[in-house]
Amino acid sequence: MEYDVSIEKSGKIILPNHDLYDDKRKVWNNRFDRRPAVIFECKSEADVVSAVNYANDQDLEVSIHGGGHHLAGTAVCDGGVMVDLSNMNKVTVDKERQIAVVEGGAKLSDIDHETQKYGLATPTGTVSETGIGGLALGGGFGYLRGKYGLTCDNIKSVRMVTAEGELLHVNEENHSDLFWAIRGGGGNFGVVTSFEFQLHPVGPNVLALDVMYDYKDVHQILNRLKEYMITASDEVSVNLAIMQLPPADFLPEFLHHKRVITLSGMYLGQLSREVEETIIEPLVKLAEPIMDNTGIMPYVQLQSKLDPMVPRGVSFDGTSLFFKELTDEAIQLLTKAIDESEVSTIVQLWALHGQMNRTSPHDTAFAIRDANYLLLVDGEIPDESPAKCTEWMDSLYKKLEPYSHKGASYLNGANLDHEIMLKTYRDNYRRLADIKGKYDPKNIFCHNHNIEPA
Repeated sequence: MEYDVSIEKSGKIILPNHDLYDDKRKVWNNRFDRRPAVIFECKSEADVVSAVNYANDQDLEVSIHGGGHHLAGTAVCDGGVMVDLSNMNKVTVDKERQIAVVEGGAKLSDIDHETQKYGLATPTGTVSETGIGGLALGGGFGYLRGKYGLTCDNIKSVRMVTAEGELLHVNEENHSDLFWAIRGGGGNFGVVTSFEFQLHPVGPNVLALDVMYDYKDVHQILNRLKEYMITASDEVSVNLAIMQLPPADFLPEFLHHKRVITLSGMYLGQLSREVEETIIEPLVKLAEPIMDNTGIMPYVQLQSKLDPMVPRGVSFDGTSLFFKELTDEAIQLLTKAIDESEVSTIVQLWALHGQMNRTSPHDTAFAIRDANYLLLVDGEIPDESPAKCTEWMDSLYKKLEPYSHKGASYLNGANLDHEIMLKTYRDNYRRLADIKGKYDPKNIFCHNHNIEPA
């Protein structure tokens, strides 16, 4: 394929014979080995416009690489145009307006390190290497969800390049239909080159929850957690994870290969003896802890603490489901599947409450506003028997789906599946399809949980 270099702006055009090609097409999940026809390494909005125009001229599909962190490897495509935003990562803070202007290729760490200079933050995720673009457009769950909502709830405006190569400024007043759609509708509608996020007072230090329990107490822990969350403060967030520890040197020998439950999260409010007794102590006493490292730490440190759980260059499969309640039957099925698993898995259960659930399901495209728990499951695909992981994951999903909240999943943590997407968007899907038909009628932005143009 010949390429007219006259349309190159400030970035690079990377073809399959380029020295950087193999490195640039890699994504976090080593499960995917896709080969784009061309990679536009963008450094400006003009580069993004050029990439989209080229895709139109050559009748090619487009994938968008921000952080490249989606489970389904959506950042890279076979035979199409990959728009690489990783060099567009500038973050600018307006302290007076409490607004952050964030380029589309920024990672969560880029945002936190800049906003924390002013004692401010916007809700993001819990792994600092995640790209803000995919996270924000698909929802965005983090430690601030109870107090300040989801990442998508804090988008004030965006600049984006549409399927026709047009650069738009999108907010409540300008292209309000598109503004509604991008807050939960994913990368279906264009390439977001920059965001404006609402900032809130956070840090620089916060109380970080960090407790480890023995897996044998799982039923007691889950039942006590359910009781706790009924009256939980907006200022607290609770993420539970079940995993088998590796025989690592930094762990005492009695923990090698041991299955444990970890409790992580944070408390955002002012500390007092009453807060410690009523809000913190119940969480560190769900059972007899193996260890309790709960304490004050910098917010930026908390935001990167889980990075080792999702190392780059490993092959993963995964699934997710929302739950209104954790019934005894669902807990029994989940723990039985964990007990019988022959693959390395991390099963996370995040308690949902507060501001994120007070938003109407129709105010943004993100429709799941009435669930109380989010299950996220990741499994490492073994080289010697890759089918084992996928079969276990599919089996777990099928067993738990009848107990879930209307079969809805968190699409940022789910493989591509049209039926799952329909269940998740619910009544919002028809409106999303109409907006997709208006802004991307040829469906060039299809490497995502794809909404078909009406």
